[in-house]
Amino acid sequence: MTKKLASRKILVTGAASGMGRGIARLFAEEGASLALLDMNEAGVLDVAKALGAHGFRCDVTDRAGVNQIVSEAGNLLGGIDGIINAAGILDITPFVDLDPASWDRMLAVNMTGPFNIVKAALPFLQQAELATIVNIASVSALMPMPGTAGYSASKAGQVMFTKSIAMDLGPKIRANSICPGVIKTEMTRYLWENPEHTERAAERVALKRLGEVDDVARAALFFTTEDSGFTTGTELPVDGGFSWR
Repeated sequence: MTKKLASRKILVTGAASGMGRGIARLFAEEGASLALLDMNEAGVLDVAKALGAHGFRCDVTDRAGVNQIVSEAGNLLGGIDGIINAAGILDITPFVDLDPASWDRMLAVNMTGPFNIVKAALPFLQQAELATIVNIASVSALMPMPGTAGYSASKAGQVMFTKSIAMDLGPKIRANSICPGVIKTEMTRYLWENPEHTERAAERVALKRLGEVDDVARAALFFTTEDSGFTTGTELPVDGGFSWR
């Protein structure tokens, strides 16, 4: 059986843990050649070694560093025809207490980070016969909740950035967003390690459970293959039925 990503050359940010790592694992299973980026150098190198991928320490807010690393990654892979922007940070704090530095950092990582990565990879993407960009946003981009002013704003900006580049870069390059709900990752450990919090969160969604990393990885696979060949500029909630309740 042919693997869905055989011959694909894909760069994944935030790949040392959580959704980025889960996506990298699934994509490796499906035959992709991978360049994995993360601030956590030891973590991303461990994941890269396990998957037979290239690993790089990368701060997505450092534009000069991103340009250098993406260029190196593209040369090692022999091109780049897919991007997964999974790097992200979260600070849940009421607006009256939100530190301006935290606001700036969330916008820098969650919104400007994907811009830096896509801009740096664009020469490679444009040389590919077909290419895909998948940005991991959040259900908070669609349904803001208390304490998420910075996070929701950054993720909503990421969704609109995705729509805009879908218009500018088509027809050869498709761009889509995934909007996860509560997914069991290190970022949400405070929630799912507490049975009471887990039960309350699960009760709010139609499927009555928290999401798993593989739920997001399968959505990313869909957007990275021709299974979604007539889909671009859209956002897919992977939230168990939270955002439309």
